[in-house]
Amino acid sequence: MIHFLSLVLAVTAFAALALSMKRHQRDLAGRTLSEREAGRLRIGGWALIALILAIDIFAFGFGYALVAWAGHLTMGAWLNVAWLCWKSPPPRSR
Repeated sequence: MIHFLSLVLAVTAFAALALSMKRHQRDLAGRTLSEREAGRLRIGGWALIALILAIDIFAFGFGYALVAWAGHLTMGAWLNVAWLCWKSPPPRSR
């Protein structure tokens, strides 16, 4: 259950970090976000990444937690890349 929780939080963290970038805002949010909104998403994304590490340390101990944390972040990032590829429009031909 901890793995599932950490994976959901990792996907959420990387989605927040992607939404904080101007190049993804139009595709994902349908509009350009203000600097304040983007800043909050950036802080929230990094805070969730730190929270995942804390959850993993509490659940698995320090040694195994770093390995689990790296795996959770890798899977969360991969799922967000797949989501961005699916959601973004195809490149325009010149």
